[in-house]
Amino acid sequence: MSDTIIEYYNHLAKDYDRDRFANSYGQFIDYQERRVLSKWGVSPSGTVDLACGTGRLTDFAETGVDASEGMLAEARKRHPQKHFICAPGQATTLPDESVDTVISFHLMMHLEPSVIQEIADEMARILRSGGRFIFDIPSQRRRSLLGKKRENWHGSTGLDLEQVKQICGSKFTIRRRHGIMMLPIHQLPKSVRKPMRSLDYMLCGSLLKSYSSYVVYELIKNA
Repeated sequence: MSDTIIEYYNHLAKDYDRDRFANSYGQFIDYQERRVLSKWGVSPSGTVDLACGTGRLTDFAETGVDASEGMLAEARKRHPQKHFICAPGQATTLPDESVDTVISFHLMMHLEPSVIQEIADEMARILRSGGRFIFDIPSQRRRSLLGKKRENWHGSTGLDLEQVKQICGSKFTIRRRHGIMMLPIHQLPKSVRKPMRSLDYMLCGSLLKSYSSYVVYELIKNA
């Protein structure tokens, strides 16, 4: 991760949760991500939250890793009982084959594909055989459909299924995928958002999942 990205999140750390997840959009994203992680049986034991930020999803993990000291300071306040490491995703400092599951949300979207490949290689190093690497990435298929162009580093990277397969190489197999946010639920009247969440979740798990805003991948480390 570049110094520019690290400084950006150091600066935002104290207000990050309020600015990003206290609004209707952030609350919807958080709800759907938690729903996927729960359905896929992610539990803290043996799990690392990579790019854990302020610890929003670190209740699903026992260890958090982030390159931003500012974000980790907030995470430690939220989860004083957890273990945190300040390190980039390409060099976590964790021992070889020491982890069962890694989750990582809202990280890959900021990185060049070459850096994502480096992180995947690091995950292959620290995961045990059969271990899981779960991460989200904006859907390139949806972005292409909507004509969205790459701008700066912030949220600029999207991938499609074939590109993720290339990143997996021989080290990982894709077990399953699930979309996040097919419909703009956060823009609907508050009275109808809750019943529409289940419809959105169903669509994001259907054959249309590649047209979701984000796609969550579960990769399994090959023996």
